[in-house]
Amino acid sequence: MGKYDPLTAFLQCQPAEKDTIRMSFRRLEEIIGDALPPSARYDRTWWGNTVNRTRVQAHAWLNAAWTVKAIDFGQESVTFVRGRP
Repeated sequence: MGKYDPLTAFLQCQPAEKDTIRMSFRRLEEIIGDALPPSARYDRTWWGNTVNRTRVQAHAWLNAAWTVKAIDFGQESVTFVRGRP
């Protein structure tokens, strides 16, 4: 099991009528059961909806058919929206 697989499972379990999820980085860390890397707290590209082998975190939300819509580094939160980029 990969580090971000629990995020995939969490997103896949969301009700069909729910199309936006805003969560704190802390909540995301609770879901994955591990800390986010330091770069997740300052590097916007870490949150990119990019599929390549080095962006395993993006595979987690993209495989669940969600994308990152917004990042708020000040509030340490991420907004996911249902759908592919």
